[in-house]
Amino acid sequence: MFALVCVMAVSVSFSSCSSSNDDETLLYYKLGITKMNGTLTEAALIDDVFKAALGVSSDEFTSYPGGDEKIKSNCDKAASQLNEMTLEGSYTYEVSKMTSKGVSAVYIWNSPAK
Repeated sequence: MFALVCVMAVSVSFSSCSSSNDDETLLYYKLGITKMNGTLTEAALIDDVFKAALGVSSDEFTSYPGGDEKIKSNCDKAASQLNEMTLEGSYTYEVSKMTSKGVSAVYIWNSPAK
């Protein structure tokens, strides 16, 4: 009987520990050009437009008011502005997030085809 009680106690403690590991913890967001066939001047312009729309000054940040949905909305604004410009090169700009479960893309913009 004692052995049965011990086994039940251990299994309850393992199951309660495993449920807390299911929660995803945000570590940070990262943004920047991931593919480029163009000039550094255009790349810097693209980076500046996205950072201005997001209201950030660095390539990494640990939180964002409104989370992923607000990031997408603000990136859409930057993309609209960039899509109206004539860029000589081709670029891919990505905002991704690193969590306790891995890396995932929040937003990806590809420069319009010429």
